[in-house]
Amino acid sequence: MDHTERRRLRARLLEAAPWLGATDVGPQAVDAGSCDRCDARPRLLPTCGPTGFAAVCRACADDLADDGWCDGHLEEGRDARRWAASLPERWPDVVIAWWVATGEVRLGDADARHHLSAALGPGA
Repeated sequence: MDHTERRRLRARLLEAAPWLGATDVGPQAVDAGSCDRCDARPRLLPTCGPTGFAAVCRACADDLADDGWCDGHLEEGRDARRWAASLPERWPDVVIAWWVATGEVRLGDADARHHLSAALGPGA
């Protein structure tokens, strides 16, 4: 995928999932990769708590609750978890598709088609 194709894909993704535009939470706020806690879903929320996890997925953020954030950032952590709770169930595919569109993640053709189709619908 070249730069022009990735730019078009980013625009399509932002149109389909405006929540991708957030820069304090979501895929633009964390390094691309798997959740530091479960290693099963994409990273979504940066943390600052004593847990040692730099970024976690929605489920792990819920499991950690306030323990994922330091005392000075508890409200930000609660806001981040509320934001994540509002995302569609397909959020992991959308996050991965975003990272493909930004060039942070390179997937094989079949993997990319799967995530793009899940994020944007068939024929993406």
